[in-house]
Amino acid sequence: RQAECFVTKPAGHPDERFHRNVTELLDEWWRTHAAPTVGVRIIGRERSPRISEICDILQRHDFPYTFHPIGSDAAHRILDREDMAGERGVVVVLHDGRQLIDPTNLEIAQALGARTRPGSGVYDVVVVGGGPAGLSAAVYAESEGLRTALIEPTAMGGQAGTSSMIRNYLGFPRGISGAELAARAFDQAILFGTEMIYGNAATELRRQDGLLMVELSDGTTVPGRSVVIATGVSYRVLDVPRLQGLHGAGVFYGAAMSEAPGLAGQRTFVVGGGNSAGQAALHLARFATQVVILVRGDSLAASMSDYLITEIDATPNIEVRYRTEVVDVSGDTRLERLTLRDHATGRDETVDAAGLFILIGAKPFTDWLPAAIDRDRWGYITTGPSDDDPRRLAYETTLPGVFAVGDVRRDSIKRVASAVGEGAVCVRLIHDYFARAG
Repeated sequence: RQAECFVTKPAGHPDERFHRNVTELLDEWWRTHAAPTVGVRIIGRERSPRISEICDILQRHDFPYTFHPIGSDAAHRILDREDMAGERGVVVVLHDGRQLIDPTNLEIAQALGARTRPGSGVYDVVVVGGGPAGLSAAVYAESEGLRTALIEPTAMGGQAGTSSMIRNYLGFPRGISGAELAARAFDQAILFGTEMIYGNAATELRRQDGLLMVELSDGTTVPGRSVVIATGVSYRVLDVPRLQGLHGAGVFYGAAMSEAPGLAGQRTFVVGGGNSAGQAALHLARFATQVVILVRGDSLAASMSDYLITEIDATPNIEVRYRTEVVDVSGDTRLERLTLRDHATGRDETVDAAGLFILIGAKPFTDWLPAAIDRDRWGYITTGPSDDDPRRLAYETTLPGVFAVGDVRRDSIKRVASAVGEGAVCVRLIHDYFARAG
């Protein structure tokens, strides 16, 4: 037998903590096992890369959705009801009956009510990036009376938002999914007054007329007295032949939680030895017949938290293969097989695979920044005092008034809690910067 949860025996009456624990357990079960709630309806070809992208974005923003392949009875009923006979690529039908044909992410966001353009005037703080560090900076800045804008091109929560369950975050003894944590932080930032600007990436940063100007991909400029860079990192790409051709069709970078239910009864693989890989494997194991974690090293202990290693060891349908890497993939329109190389024996093996989730390494999003902001040879932003400028504040970059927090900063601790802490501390330093600048 395997225990999903334990609840402390009530010590008094009434015991609110007992009822809260049961409610949290049922809520977690519901998110994983309940039938989909009718919300946004997506119709298209069977799990194409574009459909996977749309589903992942909706999942990470906690929007209920259902997917119906073209040709299914449900798709026919919806198309007939919405007077959209025939195939029109990807069709997104909103809860109020509005229909979008082959929409961009920005068009979907606008239709769902997201703010996509800045307000008028100058912001005290412009936060670039909606991961834990950026959301924390926005919450603390607005709570201290600083007018704040937060720019996020893709999905709130960053890499942490894709985690199926974070169990070592302070204050959540039973864990919390990355998407839920991001949704709560997003709501908190909104309630304090943060102006969210969604759907356009930052493409340029410059100083002009005494202000810092962040230019977006649509040409819009967001002016601010200070800027917080919290753009995080992306997972490193595997150098494997034919891999990119199957991206979104069985091959995914990150946890891609929206794909897990579609892997029921099948075998799937996770590449990586960090916490994100461990969390993804445990989530996938709820659906897939077998989950295989592929690790190039000899152990998980150097890169993964002990509580995750313990859970993985106790999950019967998870296997860990050490000193093993993917050297090739194959499949006509979707991933079907992997070629694995065992470095202990030097042998290659071809195995059937329904999914491949890659969570290795990281590349910081800093290519858009000006040369005035110093970075190390990997692209991570250097911050804090130096021999050249001992007055520079902690988390301040070599461009005065511009701060960097979270995974994008050199020497940061790659944990959600530390990212949230850096975002909070950064706001205190912004006040000091304003005092120094006069």
